[in-house]
Amino acid sequence: MSGHLWNPAPRVGFSYDVFGDGTTALRGGYGIFYEHTNGNEANTESLEGQSSPLIQTVTQYNISGYTNIGGGTTGSTPIFPLQFISIPTKAIWPYVQQWHLDLQRQLTKNTVLVLAYVGSKGTHLNRQDNLNQIYPVPAALNPYMPGEPIGGINNTNGDCSSFTTPSGVPVTSQAANNLMVACGSDPNPFRPYYGIGTITQLQNAASSTYNALQVAARKTAGSLQFTLAYTWSHSIDDGSDRYDADFVNTYDPAANRASSAFDIRHMFNFGWVYDLPFFRNPGLTNKILGGWQYSGIFTALTGTPYSPINTANYSDNAGVGGGGGGANGAGSYPDLIGDPYTAIPNVPLTGFGPLHENPGAFAAPQGLTFGNAGRNSLRNPGYWNFNMALYKNIPVSERFHFEFRAEAFNIFNHTEWGPIGGAAGGSAAANGFASNTNSMGCYGGPNNSAGDPSCLGSSSFLYIGIAHPARILQLGLKLIF
Repeated sequence: MSGHLWNPAPRVGFSYDVFGDGTTALRGGYGIFYEHTNGNEANTESLEGQSSPLIQTVTQYNISGYTNIGGGTTGSTPIFPLQFISIPTKAIWPYVQQWHLDLQRQLTKNTVLVLAYVGSKGTHLNRQDNLNQIYPVPAALNPYMPGEPIGGINNTNGDCSSFTTPSGVPVTSQAANNLMVACGSDPNPFRPYYGIGTITQLQNAASSTYNALQVAARKTAGSLQFTLAYTWSHSIDDGSDRYDADFVNTYDPAANRASSAFDIRHMFNFGWVYDLPFFRNPGLTNKILGGWQYSGIFTALTGTPYSPINTANYSDNAGVGGGGGGANGAGSYPDLIGDPYTAIPNVPLTGFGPLHENPGAFAAPQGLTFGNAGRNSLRNPGYWNFNMALYKNIPVSERFHFEFRAEAFNIFNHTEWGPIGGAAGGSAAANGFASNTNSMGCYGGPNNSAGDPSCLGSSSFLYIGIAHPARILQLGLKLIF
């Protein structure tokens, strides 16, 4: 891999007192920032411990019979054909351009308002796809009609054995190869590089944009302080990280461009701190009864995006042997046939949470296609919450004092539904959510009683099976010295 040393990173900023009286400031800035890549990026470190062009010998132990060569022991994953990691021949450094312009105005003696536009653009971001994915069937050569899934609506047509669509059209040529793979046949004989399995291609080819309007205000009224912050933003990319598993077609990366997996369109925070106005005079009463502080924060935000994934009877609906993201990609999406946010059935909460979208708005995808629902086309539930705290400062000496803390999280015990899928769903446990075993973002299909482990059957499609913990109260005592 050849190096790349010319990476200019200019940065410039300014601050201007608009009226010359110290009440209004206009600020702006721009900069380019490069990422120091690691083993998850498209460089030689990604080959460490992996198969590379110099490691083409596979060792297999305890072979029982000639026909088991390459297949490992009974029930294990086949060893052959070989799979490889592909990296660029030239080092390319991912970078982000960041800029902002803000106007800060002192409205009154104790009130400050800030309006800001913030933006960024990521370039040469890392993306993972399958260089050896089978070519999909062109739309003009697809024998399946729109709305016609493999096997028909109820999967009663024997497409996989008759090679005939439910409408009676013969499936031949390339379409027949793709149908065989969709039906579960070995995809390796049909790959572009014959004799090789998946080629995980790492390349710095993804990009992103972020634009935001930010409003912030701060006011002090005696011993009471208020802060407010609101952000209206949109983050768009064609790869939120290397392992973005919602890619379906290596040969059409532009189709992946959608809201970022971490995109939060609206976020609002309102906080306050109040030094309670009693027993403030120094003395014994102040030490025993005074020194109280009351604070709290209200947070409200919209949900992050997630992709509805097809794991019905034919998850690799296009028959391409694995997409680009994650291990083998999402496979395919369902077809969108209605508005998922209207006519949502009002169902009882039996085993799951409520329905967040309308399952009737989705159907099994047209045969030999990737489905049209698209990446990150749905939104997880929004979130709002109150946290409050009561503190008391207990002085002991100039060097020591205690702080008593009584804190309440979700103080009004509001039911806060968690994410169904996507990046937020994958990190639900880390974010403090309760069990997510019944949530999913995939289309299960009429005959998918078990399905993918992330789905747990079609009966939970688009149900919310996760919630933020109920009210939490905690007491603490801190020694500060």
